[in-house]
Formats: sequence, structure tokens, C-alpha cells
Amino acid sequence: MKRQTVHTLVTDEREQLLEGKDGIEAAVVTRPNRAQTVAVGLLVLGEINEAKTWFQALTEEWVVYAGNSWEAQYETEPRQSAQRGPWEDYLNAVYCALLGRHNVAEVAETVHERATAAFVDGLENRELAFRVDLARSLGGYLVADPSLSESLDAFERRVSERGNGWDRDRYHAFARTLRGLQAGSAAEVSEGIDDLLMFHQTHLVGGSGVDAVDTAAALDATAMLALARRDGMAITVKDERIPDALNDEEYYPVGE
Repeated sequence: MKRQTVHTLVTDEREQLLEGKDGIEAAVVTRPNRAQTVAVGLLVLGEINEAKTWFQALTEEWVVYAGNSWEAQYETEPRQSAQRGPWEDYLNAVYCALLGRHNVAEVAETVHERATAAFVDGLENRELAFRVDLARSLGGYLVADPSLSESLDAFERRVSERGNGWDRDRYHAFARTLRGLQAGSAAEVSEGIDDLLMFHQTHLVGGSGVDAVDTAAALDATAMLALARRDGMAITVKDERIPDALNDEEYYPVGE
């Protein structure tokens, strides 16, 4: 039943997005959230090559989409709150790059540059904008920022001091995964991914606004597994919330 529900959702969304459009690149423009539902759903359904095509188009669109938001909110005074910035959009760009195996380094450079901009830590509500820390840390890992350990320390401290249970469960799991990647510890990365799977089950499944694709695939955990395999860790995670293709050498080989 769950697979059929995912299939129905993906089919309907894909048809609506492609209607009147000249291909996938045009379909993702202005509606990247809906297009990402299609891409992740295709991954769940095992339609891997088409899923990657959507992810690759989304990688480019998320960078543009987030960049437009950045300009509107931060390029002129008064700057908006740190919590209102394009951080989730930039994180989605990294996820799509990893899952599409497309332009990861270029996207990471953009995300890291924005997350470490000199004015960001002075923005209103910065202490509550944990997605800034995640974008900074994830981007920092991907560009080999020598200050990554300090960024992760500040990230974990901020979440411990100011976050709620949802925040602590999600962001400490990310920090653990990134520390494992930084140390080259497959065991630590696997435990971090397990924590992300637990976060998904505890806080997202059955929640308000969570659709069939959101339920079927733990996107945080899936993206981190793609990252670990890309960076040479022969990790497999057999869990119904991670699409089978992520453990398949044909689609997500170990190493770049």
C-alpha cells in the first residue's frame, strides 16, 4: 500500500510539473519543493536513472532559487533574520547534488561561502538559526575547511543550549555523522546515520504536512549515506527508509 501511495503521488506531481514544459529542467523552475518530491519518490520506486536526472536539474535550480532569496533578504539593509534566510534551500542543493552525483564541489563552495559570510553571525536570531550551522558544517566538510572542528563544536553547543528536542535529535545526529566523516570512521558515520533514521521515525513519520514520499524516505539519512559512499566509505545501511539504490555499486559506487 505504501509503495502504491508513493507511486500515485509521484505520477500526479510529475505530470503536473511537466505539463506544458519542455523537459525536466523547465519543470523544476519555481517549484523545486514539488520537484524534489518527484525525485525522491522515483528513488524510492527504484527508477534511479530518472531520479538522478531530476536531482541534477534540481541541483542547479536550488542554487538559483536560494541565491534569489539571499539577494532579497541579505544584500540590502535592513537584513532579515537569520532564521528567514535560504539555508534550507542551500541544504537541499547539497542533498540533490549528492543524490544526483552532480556538481557537488561547486555547490558546496557556494553554500560554504554564504554560510560563513562575515555578517551572518550578526544577524537577528542567529543563535536559533541552526540551519546556518548545518550549512556551514556540511559545506565546510565538503570544501575541507580547516576550521570544521570549531564549527561543529559551536554547532553542538548552540543546539544544546538553545534547541528543543526536535533540534537536538536532528542536529546532534548530523554533527556526529560529520565528525565521523572528518575522522574517517565508518562506525561513527553509521551510528550518526542511525540517529538520523531515529529522528525521522520519531519526529517526521505521521506528522502534519508529511506526505507519502517524506514518510517512505528519510532524506537526511539517505543524503548522508550518499556522501559517505562518495567519500570512499563502503557503508551499507539496510533500512526501509533508505532506498535500496543507495547500497548499490551500480548507482552509488564507493568513491568519486
